[in-house]
Amino acid sequence: MDMDLEKFFDRVNHDILMSRVARKVKDKALLKLIRAYLKAGVMVNGICLSAVEGTPQGGRLSPLLANILLDDLDKELEERGHRFCRYADDSNIYVKTKRAGERVKKSI
Repeated sequence: MDMDLEKFFDRVNHDILMSRVARKVKDKALLKLIRAYLKAGVMVNGICLSAVEGTPQGGRLSPLLANILLDDLDKELEERGHRFCRYADDSNIYVKTKRAGERVKKSI
């Protein structure tokens, strides 16, 4: 089963993400820097728009943050005994039948 989480990078909740990052990172200055990166926003037609959710797409840090955020999903898939490969918001979960794939997709 091939899975891509639609608009994942646009919808990441900063508070949830930062709580997951804080599980792995204990350096308060680094956590503050990551939060500033998330809130930096984008410039559109010379106007800076702040970000209240999401991560900068194409940013070097975004795939790493996605992997940290989705680590709980990986652990759940492992606990269920699934074989899978995931990078950021793209996943492949290997099942034997189409029916099994539909079941897994629905439960995810």
